Amino acid sequence: MRSETEIRKFMERLDKLTGFIADFGDDDEFEKDEITYACDASDTLSWLLGEISTEAFEGEDYLRVAIMQQIAEEIEKRTGKKLQDYQ
Repeated sequence: MRSETEIRKFMERLDKLTGFIADFGDDDEFEKDEITYACDASDTLSWLLGEISTEAFEGEDYLRVAIMQQIAEEIEKRTGKKLQDYQ
């Protein structure tokens, strides 16, 4: 398991890189998949460290779990398969 110190240093590095690209790069540079992934990883690490609440992390600004639940319900109706039975 990584130490909190190591995780925080890594987050600082990611935040510095993504911030620099956001502030000084163009739209094409900022919209690259690597930047999106780095921002998502940083958000996840923030959640793991308790900087983002679970409620917020599941919400509209991050994972949008409610939307995924709606998609699962649509699949249940369409296929007859049940999420609760999925392993």
